Amino acid sequence: MNASGQVGGIVAPVAFRLDQEQSGMEMLERWKDMGLSVGGFLTRMSCILSETGAGFARVVCDIDPGHSNFVGLVHGGVSAALIDMVSGGAVMSLLKPGETLLTADLAMRYLRPVPGDCGHLHAEGRVSYSDGRRAVVDVKVMLADGTVSAMATVGVSIRPPLAVTEPLPLQGQTQL
Repeated sequence: MNASGQVGGIVAPVAFRLDQEQSGMEMLERWKDMGLSVGGFLTRMSCILSETGAGFARVVCDIDPGHSNFVGLVHGGVSAALIDMVSGGAVMSLLKPGETLLTADLAMRYLRPVPGDCGHLHAEGRVSYSDGRRAVVDVKVMLADGTVSAMATVGVSIRPPLAVTEPLPLQGQTQL
């Protein structure tokens, strides 16, 4: 595996695993400590979790030519992916052991184009509402100089711990 988590041009699979015994903040710290070795989509995007706090997360993405669209700007999907990642991180910081989350909706607005040679983008997400079942996160995507290139509001569903039960029999099998 090289420094960007790639094996022979292919990004390594996700190495980060959810731990039912850890709080969301504990998992965030583990995610942050893993850097690019987290694998999967975060590694493919060259994104790292750089800062966390209660209801807050910051993700930094190193921009390379592979992030560009046909006109030499950073593809808008990069900002959308950053928004999704950082909103999940901000809500993860509030999770109790065993809880998980899913993005329910994402409404974003592009404010200015991002040059393909910008070096890096960072996104900051802050939870503005949470009731234990759902959360709303306000997100800004910014250039290195602090210029805001996109903003979003993200709805996140907080899922309760799964009950541990006996596995169901496979189709065609009977339970003894």
